[in-house]
Amino acid sequence: MAREYAKRIGVLLAGLTISAVGITLMLQANIGLEPWSVLQNGMSLFFRMTYGTAAMLVGAAVIAVAILCGESFGIGTLANIFFCPYVVDFFLWTGWFPQMQSAGGGLLVLFAGMELLAVGTWFYMTSALGSGPRDALMVVLSRKTGRSVGLCRSVVELLAVLVGWLLGGQVGIGTVITAVGIGALFNLNFALFRFRAAEVHQENLPETLRRIRGQTV
Repeated sequence: MAREYAKRIGVLLAGLTISAVGITLMLQANIGLEPWSVLQNGMSLFFRMTYGTAAMLVGAAVIAVAILCGESFGIGTLANIFFCPYVVDFFLWTGWFPQMQSAGGGLLVLFAGMELLAVGTWFYMTSALGSGPRDALMVVLSRKTGRSVGLCRSVVELLAVLVGWLLGGQVGIGTVITAVGIGALFNLNFALFRFRAAEVHQENLPETLRRIRGQTV
């Protein structure tokens, strides 16, 4: 059991690290951020905090709302909230990925970041240790309102862009590209990897604790 969870946690952290590289590239593309990053970038500028700190606060607030509405969370959810933003901050601090100064270079870096985010998301989702906080929020909003997950996602992301823009977040052509194309890119990658996300049971924290306890008593 310990070996199984060590392997799954390793897959989870590797996937989140790949995702963090993708997010960093999207930030450094400098042509507009994806909706949630607009909010987090705006918060980092307005409140004078790092991007990672803003992402942690947003993630924690999102999962808190989902939990209050009855949604569960897992180890992967917590790692998504706290580990991934820390790694993004690390990459920004090192300066390994320079900020683009041209639209052409920005587009190339943006697409590379989107692809790495999709691959990283597939990788950490295969660990089945819990969905990301934003995914949990979309599910609970869909359940509470009776609307589709896609509609709930669109409305929430539009609000994220609006608030982030008011706080000074970076909005541009990259925002439009990611808002329109990132879902399709995720679907394409999942199809190539023959990964059916909807069929994977994401283990929540109580289930994980029960499994570990059952093997140790």
